[in-house]
Amino acid sequence: MQRLTQPQLLAAGEDWDAVRVAADVGVRAVRDLEARGVPVGPVLHDLCSGQAYFLTPPGTAQDWQQDGTQALGTGSWVVLAPPGWEGLLRWVSEPTDDPAHTSTDDLAAALATAVATDEETGL
Repeated sequence: MQRLTQPQLLAAGEDWDAVRVAADVGVRAVRDLEARGVPVGPVLHDLCSGQAYFLTPPGTAQDWQQDGTQALGTGSWVVLAPPGWEGLLRWVSEPTDDPAHTSTDDLAAALATAVATDEETGL
C-alpha cells in the first residue's frame, strides 16, 4: 500500500479491494478474528459514516456476496488514512506488511458471527 502522510482518496482494485460494513459489526468481526488467532489485515473505521472497511486481496470484490456488506473493487474509491491517524478516520487494525489483507473466507465467517450476535442481542 502507498505510504500516506494524510488521508487520501485511493482507487480499489489494484493493490487491494475493500469490504464495507457497519462499524459496530466490523469491530466485532475484528475482535472475533483476533480471538481465534486469525491474521487481520488493515481495517479502517470512518467515524463520519459509521462504516468500517476491511482491505481484502485485489480481485475478491467481484465474487463477494454477503448481506449487509458492500464489496469495493475496480471502479471504487476509498479514503485511507496514514497509520496512527487520529482524525475522523481511524484504523481498527493498522496497515502493516503482514498480513496486507484479511482473508475473505475468514472475514465472511467473522461477519456472520458478528451479525448473529446482533440478532441474538436484538441490536
